[in-house]
Amino acid sequence: MTVYHIITALCLVFLTFSVLYVVGSVINRKRADRIEFIRGFKRGKCIAIFIIAIPLLSLGYIYDGLTVIDGILNGINHGFDLVVLKFNLNKVGALMGADLFYKITIYYCCVLVILNATLFAFSFIGQQVWQFGNRIVGATTKKDKLLIFGNNENNISIYRSNKTFCAFIVDNISQKDGLELYKRKIGFISREDYSGLVNGIIKRALRSKNYTIIINTQSEEDNLSLCNLINGKIGELTDEQKETAFNHLRIYVFGAPKFEALYCDIASASFGCIRYKNKYRMLAMDFICEYPFTKFMDSRHIDYTESVIKPDVDINVCMIGFGKPNRQIFLTSVANNQFLTKTPEGVDIKPVNYHIFDKKEAANDKNLNHLYYRFKSEFQDVNGNEYLPLPASPAKEEFHRLDINATEFYNEIRQIITKRATDVNFAIVSFESDLENIDMALKLVEKRREWGVENFVIFVRLTKSQKDHFIFKEKNVFFIGDERECVYDIDRITNDRIFRMAQMRNEIYDLEYAITSDKNFVLNEESVRKNRVNANRNWYLVKSELERESSLYCCLNLQSKLNLMNLEYCKVEDNDSPAMTEEEYIKYYAEGDLPDTQTYGLEVEGKKIINYTLNYPESRRRNLAILEHLRWNAFMISKGMVPATKDQIRNETVVKSNGRLKPTNGKNYYLRRHGNLTTFDGLVEFRKIVAEREKADEICYDVIKYDYQLLDDAYWLLTKNGYKIIKRK
Repeated sequence: MTVYHIITALCLVFLTFSVLYVVGSVINRKRADRIEFIRGFKRGKCIAIFIIAIPLLSLGYIYDGLTVIDGILNGINHGFDLVVLKFNLNKVGALMGADLFYKITIYYCCVLVILNATLFAFSFIGQQVWQFGNRIVGATTKKDKLLIFGNNENNISIYRSNKTFCAFIVDNISQKDGLELYKRKIGFISREDYSGLVNGIIKRALRSKNYTIIINTQSEEDNLSLCNLINGKIGELTDEQKETAFNHLRIYVFGAPKFEALYCDIASASFGCIRYKNKYRMLAMDFICEYPFTKFMDSRHIDYTESVIKPDVDINVCMIGFGKPNRQIFLTSVANNQFLTKTPEGVDIKPVNYHIFDKKEAANDKNLNHLYYRFKSEFQDVNGNEYLPLPASPAKEEFHRLDINATEFYNEIRQIITKRATDVNFAIVSFESDLENIDMALKLVEKRREWGVENFVIFVRLTKSQKDHFIFKEKNVFFIGDERECVYDIDRITNDRIFRMAQMRNEIYDLEYAITSDKNFVLNEESVRKNRVNANRNWYLVKSELERESSLYCCLNLQSKLNLMNLEYCKVEDNDSPAMTEEEYIKYYAEGDLPDTQTYGLEVEGKKIINYTLNYPESRRRNLAILEHLRWNAFMISKGMVPATKDQIRNETVVKSNGRLKPTNGKNYYLRRHGNLTTFDGLVEFRKIVAEREKADEICYDVIKYDYQLLDDAYWLLTKNGYKIIKRK
């Protein structure tokens, strides 16, 4: 074997190793790294091919009669020509003609150079082809469309969670950002002006194409501007076109709580197409749903036969940090964690004690003053004779203006957290950063151990999941607030389980109202279908955001009420415990006070239509109905609603669309007051006032039955949504 053969063989081996390296790198890398690797060929990531080509080409020049030095220099020059695909193989043609092995190796090298250039070019052309393919798919697919306005990580989380829609990120996307989205296999539409795009969306929606739109640009001005643009286009439609748009256009806009009024006004003007999303409310609702306070109570705290909290039990909550997340958790908790206790006079509210720690004067907050504190500030010195019996304050709260570094901080916490086994104690830690929250949780765990307090549950808010952190292996320390899981997930936005139950409850509410109020109503499949369509329409077009949220909070409270009976619900597949049958549940829940279902004898999709009378005997079922009214009161107070006067209940009217006057019964959402904001017994007086005015039977104006409906329907509501009711262990 000659020197020529040895060098040629070595070059062939090194070229093959280069190929294997490239192939291995392309296969084993993730998409983003793979694209970056291929695009880096010209920046030296595949320079080995050209380096190996130099000795190979030099052999040809030397064989042709040049000196070794001249041959190498010509080989180097020829190697640079290969970079720009200038092969000029005739210059080494003599050796190629004389040696087949050398010829094959030269061609092998040239093929690799061509593949290198092709891959490099395709890495750029591929992006354009991929984007064009996405646009074609978007234009031709029968899938519903999902357009997510705003190129940011939160929206990318929404995009990633999608498994149903044909989805695109929409923004004014730069070339650099476009490359990053391409690397991550995220379809996008780049627009500087959205007017034409919005026009196209609405036109296609009018042709019965379904669009779901998420607006989350992370700029309140841009969010509001885009919503106003959409509203302007919807406002130009005819009434018939608006109905079509409502049926095929779902728009969800995220906005800061301090601008909630603006977003709600925009939503109300959108003919039901725009729905406002407050991420802090979504986080708070997830927290309340996952961790109702009753989850941490047992027979030491709850009298399960009466479903009331025992008199000697204190429920203490320390809210450490009172920024936007904890303010919303506070309001949502107050509106849901309501309890009763036994007194010599009967059952009465058992308020939760909230201790709020913040270095700022947290009690002075415009949103709290506008909402929760309105009832307290305006009804301290009212003339009680003007009103139905006033409801009790829904909670006890005390503000501690303390920096966590203050000497007395832990002393004050220690005075609140008791060692009594009959008490339950909670801490909700929420500062600006995840590290601060974990650090505080670690300190509280140490203090809990130092103080010898076992009944102290610690919740730690983290924006990103850190469930594997060792702090969460400690007993009664829980991670809350994962935004990716609780907020930026398409199912949580468009098809949340609590939302589904609330809409079902609303449909049945409307159906029961029609059956009981219209003597000519005929119950059949067609009337049920029409009722469902109208109920869904009215949910957005007639009912206010407050009414919708009230239904949501009603269903959100279901777990807590079941816990008070020593029951719980869970997904069918998540627990091996046997599910209760409907008969077992109704007997357990309402023995001695069974709902009267005999008069109508009607069912809708398995739901019994109940004939409510004015007979509400003392029972656990009645206690839970009283509790539901307390919860509703707490929700309304947390939203800034106040009671109506008796005169307003009796005499106030509003002009309907047909020009007729309709009594309001004291309900006015615009002025934020309600005639039912009273005690449970006050509802009896309410129906007497209205019945007397209308010269009708009291049963026609009974609202107490609505406080019974949630648990009366709980079995149907849960099983229809894939849950089962089981006994707690």
